[in-house]
Amino acid sequence: MAPIPRPLGYEAFWPWVTAPEGFSLGGYIQSEYIWSQSSQDQLAQSGALLNKDRFLIRRARPSLVGEWEYVAFAFELDANTTNGPQVALRKAETSLQYRPDRTKPPIVMATLGQFDTPFGYELVENARTRWFMERSTASQGFWPSEPDLGVRLAGALGFFRWTIAAVNGEPLGENSPYALEAPVAEKTALFRFGFDTTPREDLQLAGGVSSLRGTGFDPGTSATMGSITYTDLFGNNTVQNQDLSPATAMAAKPSQTFQRWAAGADLRMNYRWHPGVLKVYGEFMLGSNMDRGQFFANPVLTGIDQRELGFYVGALQEICRYGMIGFRYDYYDPNSNAFDKREGLLIPYSEAIHTSALLGGLTLPDRARLVFEYDIVRNGLARNAVGIPANLPSNNWTLRLQVNL
Repeated sequence: MAPIPRPLGYEAFWPWVTAPEGFSLGGYIQSEYIWSQSSQDQLAQSGALLNKDRFLIRRARPSLVGEWEYVAFAFELDANTTNGPQVALRKAETSLQYRPDRTKPPIVMATLGQFDTPFGYELVENARTRWFMERSTASQGFWPSEPDLGVRLAGALGFFRWTIAAVNGEPLGENSPYALEAPVAEKTALFRFGFDTTPREDLQLAGGVSSLRGTGFDPGTSATMGSITYTDLFGNNTVQNQDLSPATAMAAKPSQTFQRWAAGADLRMNYRWHPGVLKVYGEFMLGSNMDRGQFFANPVLTGIDQRELGFYVGALQEICRYGMIGFRYDYYDPNSNAFDKREGLLIPYSEAIHTSALLGGLTLPDRARLVFEYDIVRNGLARNAVGIPANLPSNNWTLRLQVNL
């Protein structure tokens, strides 16, 4: 007897997941080996390791979901060795909902807690069902990790999908001492309006537009006292004028805030034909002072607003239920106003990062995946012999084994 084909667009994520009644226990583990062209057996000045060739646990996430007529909750932990062994709260959300048809998403749901930031498609796509190893470069720059704390209103009526949320604006994983906290009283506001429809049994279309407006925070600096530093420059154990370096007292610099915003659009198609389901999808993002994961936009320090632009397009093709091949191209310009100084002149140049990802995988449906991905990266992060920006070799490949509970 032939297996029953999966429904198109079966990747379930909140708030559109249609969980069974009662408690549901789940989880998965992603074990990896990574090789990187930029790896070195050295330390950065900060003490961070520059070697990237290693085995690691990328994600180990047990989860518990509760679903009833008017209430629901989702709880998930994350354990990994990405930056040493660590365990963190990944998701903890409680909801009131109206869901009269138990086979469809709720017509309206009000959620309070820690949840994935509802912007675009990649941020709410479940890492368990995502085939590519990580989100696109722009998405990782805007949001180092998906979860944030806040309140969310969402609903599904027919093909229409809508989400409105307010969050602290300091997502988990941000290189900041305030991750998941709220350094400013003003909250980050988001909305997403979209659609999800199946016009034919073999075709599903979905997409939407998203917007974000929030406030960033610069902590300022503490006051410092005047001082004199002694350095024995000549090694003669005596004090001379040349050995003394004065440092003037500095007044405290107060904390300041700045504005950030983002807009985006996403579209995807799932089409079932003879080899299996073909998925074609893409997303576009435009922002200002949004980078918190790679180039760390802060107009208080730089004096200018940093403009960012990113997009990706991808395709995945099932091969007879047990195989998968895919390709994704993503582009990220972290600073559209970048200039390079050469011979006393300011010359515009591109800091854009281009990544082409090739993927192949084997799967036991709902149980395990073995995936290989090779990333071809082009950027302008290095300098050639005469100081002109040049490509920094940073291609990499990853082998991942994922087992699901």
